[in-house]
Amino acid sequence: MSDPNTTRPSLAANIAGLRPIAGLLATVTVCRSTAVLYPLYGAYLASERQELSIGMIGVIVGMFGIGALLAGIFAGALTARIPEQRVGVLGLVGVAVTVLGIAANPAVWPLLALTVVWGFCYELVNPIAYTLVARALPESSRRFAFSAVRLAINLGMGVGPVLAALLYSVDPELLPWGTAIGYVASALILVRARIGAGGADEEATADDEDPGNAEPARHSSRFWSFIAVTTPIHFAYALPSTVVSVYIVQVLDHPVGWVGAIFAVNSLLIITCEIPLNHAMLGLTRRSSLLAGYACGTAGFALMGLGSIQIWLVLVATAVWTVGEMIIYPVMPSHISFITPKRLHARNMGFYTAHFNAGVILAPLIFLPLAERISATALWLLVGGILLLGLLATAAVSRSPRLWGVDDPRPPTLAAEASTADSA
Repeated sequence: MSDPNTTRPSLAANIAGLRPIAGLLATVTVCRSTAVLYPLYGAYLASERQELSIGMIGVIVGMFGIGALLAGIFAGALTARIPEQRVGVLGLVGVAVTVLGIAANPAVWPLLALTVVWGFCYELVNPIAYTLVARALPESSRRFAFSAVRLAINLGMGVGPVLAALLYSVDPELLPWGTAIGYVASALILVRARIGAGGADEEATADDEDPGNAEPARHSSRFWSFIAVTTPIHFAYALPSTVVSVYIVQVLDHPVGWVGAIFAVNSLLIITCEIPLNHAMLGLTRRSSLLAGYACGTAGFALMGLGSIQIWLVLVATAVWTVGEMIIYPVMPSHISFITPKRLHARNMGFYTAHFNAGVILAPLIFLPLAERISATALWLLVGGILLLGLLATAAVSRSPRLWGVDDPRPPTLAAEASTADSA
């Protein structure tokens, strides 16, 4: 038998190797595609709860973010008592029940509480999906698998707003019902999914490769060091979804169509290029990949300020930071799953998603006040400078085995492992 490390699997073979998580990918795609109340929640409340002020609608919508943040924090505690797949099913069913409660409840305080619960159940799917990938696949396969999960999320989030707009044009009351039906269907898919559990059996874990990782102080310092040095990433990548529209329309005084163009470039690149890009980079270590992605993000966000000179340059900048996004976001959960003992996968994946959501909450609070005080070019150079500091900190931390752990210089063996599993 030939050594699997000597043969680079093809893209088609790596895609075939995703079969152990096919049910999970279907679940994520369906639930994100049918989350039709989410993108139009503010408009729904304004239409169906006309007694609410604009300020109160903003407060209610903001409660969703609070619930999402709490989901990341408490995901580990839930999975310590309930199997991960069952927690995912409960989260999906929870979304369906909660949005129907929102449709039936006109009072402000119940809406506030229900929106928190909705955000909690909605976001719970993310750390559970990452944890199930880590449990189902060996470490060398996970980076490609995480890029597939991201593709499922982005496909769903591309379809969802279009479907939401169609339903809203017919009757806004269809939004919670459409969401509920979609999430019940997602729960049924996940209940029936036979998600593999080969990761622990087929390949050495972080504990095996580096016995020091089994020490609580060691794996804890690695995880929190990684969280610290990647904080600028979550801050910067929260800006497109939270403040770019304000930057383009209010600061640069350009039509809203340019905002749509930015999101179109981002989505098109992710849907068409993320899987091939991550396949091409699978032979690189996590450290090299993260630093390359960090560099693209740094350059891309720094270039966003050039939109004040020529607006089309924001599309060039968007393409650059999108390349960084496609590299960074699969490699981060891959690294976390490797440096984390199996028993803490769900907890640390939850903290990782909470870290991201904290960036979503804090980014507009920091960026928008600064936009009123300094020029657009200086503002985006500041964002690029923050990312550069994170890049340098990551380069320094990743040189320390105590703070980074054992990296993965070997080529991936996803296809080889999949065929081995099939023949077993």
